[in-house]
Amino acid sequence: MEKDKETVRLTHNLRVLMALKGFNPRSLSLTAGLNATAVRDILEGRARSPRYNTIQALANALQVTPAQLMASTAPDAPDEDEQDLRQDDLNLLTEIIARLQETTEDRKHPLAPRDFAAMAMTIYRQVQTQTPGLDLASHIVQLVNYETLRRRLS
Repeated sequence: MEKDKETVRLTHNLRVLMALKGFNPRSLSLTAGLNATAVRDILEGRARSPRYNTIQALANALQVTPAQLMASTAPDAPDEDEQDLRQDDLNLLTEIIARLQETTEDRKHPLAPRDFAAMAMTIYRQVQTQTPGLDLASHIVQLVNYETLRRRLS
C-alpha cells in the first residue's frame, strides 16, 4: 500500500513539475539522459519503482531535489493572478532595462554589466515601492546623473 502512495505522489509531482517547466514526457526523458519512454512509463504505471538514479536524473532535469520530486506535496502551479503578477514584473523590468540602456547611450555614459544590473535592480525596487504614475524616464535620468557625479568625485 505504501508503495502505491509513493507511486501516486511521484506521478502527481512529475506531472506538476513537467507542466511548470514546459516538458512533455519524451523531452523530459531525453533531457534527463534516460530512454525516450522512461517518463511515459512512470506516468502510465509501467515503471512502478524507478531506481534512485532515474529519480535523481529526473530531479536534476526538473531543477529540484529527488526529495522534492518524491515529496507528499508538490509545488502547485501558480494561480492566474500570480502568473499575471510575474508577467507584470517582467514587463516592468524589461521597460526599465530598455530605458536605462537608452539613457546611458544618449548620455554617452556606458556602464559595466555589473553596474548596469545593479542600477536596473535599484530602479526596479524603487518603482515597486513608489506611487502609481511615477515618471520612469526621469527617475532613470536622475539615477544615471547621480552615478556620473559619483564617478567624477571618486
